[in-house]
Amino acid sequence: MQKLILSAMIMLMVFAQAKAAEEEAEARPSSAYVSLGDPMVLNLSGSRRLTFLQLSADVLVSDSDAEETIKTHVPAIRHSLIMLLSEQKAGDIKSPTRREEIRLQATSQVQALIADLSGSEAVGEILFSSILVQ
Repeated sequence: MQKLILSAMIMLMVFAQAKAAEEEAEARPSSAYVSLGDPMVLNLSGSRRLTFLQLSADVLVSDSDAEETIKTHVPAIRHSLIMLLSEQKAGDIKSPTRREEIRLQATSQVQALIADLSGSEAVGEILFSSILVQ
């Protein structure tokens, strides 16, 4: 009889833990990455010779509504990034420290753009998935 009661108590504890973990997972927003499409290719300033930047970027979003908002505004986001990045000097893009500063600046600029266009705070961060300076 004691074994039966002990077994029942253990099963209840396991069930309660599983249920709590399931509820916690549902409460946590599911993050996703939205690609901004094909790599962007642009000229960089501040060099005697012609320097090109090829960059691929993704946007971190918190839910499916934010994902749809970003997908709707990809052309505006790409334009904003191209305008920001084309003002940069080739040496700045090559420096890891300066590259991170530019990424943070791009994130805040795109966050403001999406807030203006949709009234949403859909953008978590802009992530540069590939960078090539030539």
